[in-house]
Amino acid sequence: MKLWRKLLAAVTAGTICLGSIGAMLSVSAETELDSSAVSENSTEVKASKGAHTHYYGEFANHPDSCDGWRTFVIINVGNSEYAQMGDSEACQYAIDHGFAPNENDESSGVIWLGTNPTTTATTKVTTKTTTKTTTTTTQPSVPTAKEGSLDKGDIDGSGSLDSTDVFYSMLYIANAAVGNTVKISKEQITAADVDENNRVDSTDVYYLMYYIALHGIGIDVSWDDVLAK
Repeated sequence: MKLWRKLLAAVTAGTICLGSIGAMLSVSAETELDSSAVSENSTEVKASKGAHTHYYGEFANHPDSCDGWRTFVIINVGNSEYAQMGDSEACQYAIDHGFAPNENDESSGVIWLGTNPTTTATTKVTTKTTTKTTTTTTQPSVPTAKEGSLDKGDIDGSGSLDSTDVFYSMLYIANAAVGNTVKISKEQITAADVDENNRVDSTDVYYLMYYIALHGIGIDVSWDDVLAK
């Protein structure tokens, strides 16, 4: 079987539905308001937040802490066909903009496809209310792995690295970002921190996806090889 066909098979098997993560983070709430009175109006200016400004389509080898980065891996297999892994929009942007123009060319990294916040003027209305709030929260969960140390990247303790480990890594990051509590062991967090910088973030997801993609097409690289790139 040709190399690019092996990669396509591996990518298809490793496709991750980000929408399912959003579904697991759903929060439902019911709010009742009793007695209100408007006392005064005032105007406030909401300033832009964030330490950096990025442009649409900006390429980087690794993402910073800003939202909007999308991970991609593409390989030009010839005849205008590409093997892809990661975010589909980022992969298509890379293809359309000639990141791998020639047959057998490979390109990987992150592309910024977010929107910078703008400075806007808003009107604030001060309101006296008596509020009764009932909130029901559906908490996501990561399966508890077997006790003891886990191999790097093997978050579910299955003994192999696959799209399930990528999913649970992204699930943990998404929940941590919105302040949800996720039941996950110290061993699982250590396994998810593949670059060993004492935090689990999108860079760890990128390295894990890249490691799985390479092994999926028969390239037997070590973690030292992947992290050195």
